[in-house]
Amino acid sequence: MLLVFLSCHKTDLVTRPPDGYLVSVLRSQEFSMHEMIELTLSDFPELDFSMLESAADFFNLDMRVKVTAISYRTVDPKGDPVIATGIIVKPLGMASRGVIHVPPTTPLSSLEGGSDLLIITEGVFAFLGFTVIIPDLIGSGISSGLPQPFLFMDNTGRVCYDMQLASMEYYARYEKEPLDPEIDIFGYSGGATGAVALLRYIDRLAESPVKVKQLFAGEDVYQMSKTYQILKERGVAEYPLIPLMIKSMDYWYDLQLDYSRIFTGPLLANREEWLDTYMHPDFFSAKGNPEIKKIEDVLSLHSMPEGWYTRTLIYLGHAADDLSVPCEETQVFFNNMKTKSKYVTFF
Repeated sequence: MLLVFLSCHKTDLVTRPPDGYLVSVLRSQEFSMHEMIELTLSDFPELDFSMLESAADFFNLDMRVKVTAISYRTVDPKGDPVIATGIIVKPLGMASRGVIHVPPTTPLSSLEGGSDLLIITEGVFAFLGFTVIIPDLIGSGISSGLPQPFLFMDNTGRVCYDMQLASMEYYARYEKEPLDPEIDIFGYSGGATGAVALLRYIDRLAESPVKVKQLFAGEDVYQMSKTYQILKERGVAEYPLIPLMIKSMDYWYDLQLDYSRIFTGPLLANREEWLDTYMHPDFFSAKGNPEIKKIEDVLSLHSMPEGWYTRTLIYLGHAADDLSVPCEETQVFFNNMKTKSKYVTFF
């Protein structure tokens, strides 16, 4: 993955910055690589950072980055205006090597966003010399009062894109140099869906000031009905993806679900506070029930392969033994995309 991005060459492309997206600059702070490692270990103590030794030549462990949190205008899945937030991570003491947009991995609870924490794991690319754009997405940061539109691909693409435009506007107002309009996109886990959604959104625009050079996406959902069916057949998932998806759809599609016919056990009793892996027995039956049918009827609205062609280099990755999102999900997406584009690679 490092070699893919480090092989990029920054090009000079002047474009008129967008206007009307940026709302405010919330705060800024500088961080070192050591501080980022400490923060990451506090969240994920099981991580082994000795792996960085093999990539030590790529990083400058003594460099610092500046993180700026901004708010900006976008829309929710219903098309209503909403203010969202995100962060811009800029390397200090050197010219930027380019711009990487990194949608965040999916929070499975009411976790804080990048604009709350400022330095988060997705900002690691700044220590390679890149400027990194990281949206909070709706349901996190300043919009944490709203339910997360979990795997709402169309809306996620729009929210990420508006963050990119707001970042360009921020640079035009407050930085000495404009933000490079040519970007790379990277995403892992829930961020992979966001990454592909952003590229898809840009590709379907008639024109855009943002140009995508390449995309790297690892291990997430691109066609929800496929993932849903595989997890039903498998009967288990390492993380509770389906309950979070159902709760999100119930709110944004106003399904008015009777949760006693969706969940069971502790999840049914505690669904407002936490999510677990308990589903109603009807979920695993071929017949289901009317409440489950409401959910399955809207799954087709969450699919990215259809109606889309790209000339952007796409690198897809997925672990064969993934217990959260089935590897078959990425294989199906790759098979679909390779019939329409010669620029897609799966490893």
